[in-house]
Amino acid sequence: MPDIIQKITIFADEYDMLPDTGLVIVCVSGGADSMCLLETMLEISRVRGFTVGAAHFNHRLRGEESDRDESFVRAFCSMHGIPFYNGGSDVRVYAKEQSLGIEEASRALRYGFFHETALRTGAVRIATAHTADDNAETMIFNLVRGAGVVGLAGIPPVRGMVIRPMLRVSRQDVLSFLSGSDVHYVSDSTNELTIYNRNKIRHSVIPVLREINPGLGEATVATAALLRADELYLSAVADEFIRGHCTATAAGSSAVIDAQPAGGNNEPDPERRDCLSVGADDILSLPAAISGRVIRKLYGGNLSYGHVKAVLEFCERGGASGRLSLPGMTVCMEYGRLVFGIRQRPSEEGFEPIHIETGDFCGCLTIPGAGLNISCKSIIYDGTINKSFTSFLFKSIDICGKMTVRSRREGDTIRLIGRNCTKSLKKLFIEERVPRDIRPLVPVIADDTGVLAVYKLGVSDRAVPKPGDRAFLIDFYKENEGY
Repeated sequence: MPDIIQKITIFADEYDMLPDTGLVIVCVSGGADSMCLLETMLEISRVRGFTVGAAHFNHRLRGEESDRDESFVRAFCSMHGIPFYNGGSDVRVYAKEQSLGIEEASRALRYGFFHETALRTGAVRIATAHTADDNAETMIFNLVRGAGVVGLAGIPPVRGMVIRPMLRVSRQDVLSFLSGSDVHYVSDSTNELTIYNRNKIRHSVIPVLREINPGLGEATVATAALLRADELYLSAVADEFIRGHCTATAAGSSAVIDAQPAGGNNEPDPERRDCLSVGADDILSLPAAISGRVIRKLYGGNLSYGHVKAVLEFCERGGASGRLSLPGMTVCMEYGRLVFGIRQRPSEEGFEPIHIETGDFCGCLTIPGAGLNISCKSIIYDGTINKSFTSFLFKSIDICGKMTVRSRREGDTIRLIGRNCTKSLKKLFIEERVPRDIRPLVPVIADDTGVLAVYKLGVSDRAVPKPGDRAFLIDFYKENEGY
């Protein structure tokens, strides 16, 4: 067994990447890394039992060169009997329409195609060819931008059904394997252009670091794993603190009343409810590694180091009252308690309901404003359990009437599987610390009888399939999923 295949297999087994059966879609651009991944996955599949298909997305950014890449991958797959799935889009047009950068638009379209292909074909994994060099470049790029632990942890080995089995493989390993296997590949001319920051890191920074440590790739992979483990632990500690020390503040609290001139009307804004509050001294008693995470979680989004520092200084000042502005939110001090107010709600009305036909595969749909796509299809349930609440399975014959993906509605309730109780979605959102401005954009799956599931929060005990049942699969994934 070649060293590279052994290295990939060991790494993949550490993260339970490779299935015993089913289809693995390999994302193939035609470049050296992806051709190496395709060839090694084919060899491993002969031993493990899964099957391999190749998916190629034409970004149409390099004219004839882009078409050449697609033709190359198509011909290779045809010659070797590999199922080939191709897609493409004009990335520049999409980027302009969506006000995105070219790289961000490319990633959104590419991963959208990969997920759609996986759902259409029944694939169980999507494999990308990120290497140890890519991981090192990402970590350095994030370091330069001033990222925290999450950014410095680099590319995750597994994200949902996306796997990266080559993260311990160097680019030199790839080239040596391809040379010995007589597998050809094509080159992307833009990879040599140093006008791009990532290419500057690749061609100017990485070689110097590799002179200092020839095992740079393995070192960065090990560092990323340690940082990822630290982040998981610290985030869990922050969650535990929030559960034990934070409360929902009632609408009548002075901390959620907009500032009024002397003698003005001090009636509370009825829309400002369920703000989260915590003792300022409790925040200050935490180690910096935890307090910053708690503040970001209570805020409900990313905050810069400067904003976190401003909140901590606000806590130190204390007092009976005070206000601090954060992006889209006002934080108030109320007699020693820090109250995180309601963030701006441009999407308070939620989104238009999306009706889903409960027949065979019905393709991909988009939830405007939520940054989510939905893929839907009919399958025979194989017993696989998904605990992330981003994929949902419902027994077809138990679905009542039409299925809809919509925003929450007044009076919505759900009987969560395994909890033996029924609760309102309002209470569920409060318990799970979902920021109020985000709640209208949280997808709710319902039929004519009521709520079947809530994205990221839970699934009801109704319409639960058993292995062998005909079931309907609804899968949510982010428009920009990828690295």
